Amino acid sequence: MSRWLAEVLAVAGKDLRAEFRTRVALNSLALFALTTLAAVSYTIGPYRLAEEDRPFLLSVLLWIVIFFAALAGLDRSFVKEEESRTAPLLRLAAAPTVVWAGKLVYNLFLIAVLMAMLTPLFCVLMGFEVVLPWRFVGLLAAGGFGLAVTTTIIAAIIAQALTRGALFSVLSLPLLLPLMIFLIQGTTAVSTGDLKVYTESVRAILSMAGAMTVASVFLFPVVWRD
Repeated sequence: MSRWLAEVLAVAGKDLRAEFRTRVALNSLALFALTTLAAVSYTIGPYRLAEEDRPFLLSVLLWIVIFFAALAGLDRSFVKEEESRTAPLLRLAAAPTVVWAGKLVYNLFLIAVLMAMLTPLFCVLMGFEVVLPWRFVGLLAAGGFGLAVTTTIIAAIIAQALTRGALFSVLSLPLLLPLMIFLIQGTTAVSTGDLKVYTESVRAILSMAGAMTVASVFLFPVVWRD
């Protein structure tokens, strides 16, 4: 297990070093997120919503910004291997599960950076009040993992397609929509202090993320070798 983990970290480290040199994905995530947040905060602002509607509507806006910002940058985890012609070498150097897990760690890092940058700004600019802050952190972590594990396998599927960007969004949205619904419910719950709804939402999110993880483990070797 220690050797497997070392290989996973090596794959993730390779991608992170390449990302810090080019900053393509990070810039895409940051620019899309900040532009969308600026537009939302300018047009809606923190005081243009009725008080009783604010928890739900602001939860919807938060996850719309996060999801679409993520879709702008997470498709490159496998595309760059095909573009740089390093995919055949990676197939020879590492087992499929190692590659999948390494790419997952890389995408988790990108999503963590996105959420760490975007969520505090959103709360300040939109006046979003969180009654259960630590549970909100847990919800963000669960949602980030679900988002990363879903987009990782889809990025592998579309890596060799001609219309990668459009295909990535088309395949991602149906799979991510149920996840978004429960994330919105959970975020509304941490804003209103509803522990029951929060617990049910987190269970649903973890169940979907777990199912996608198992499916990815079995599906990725077929996708990667073909």
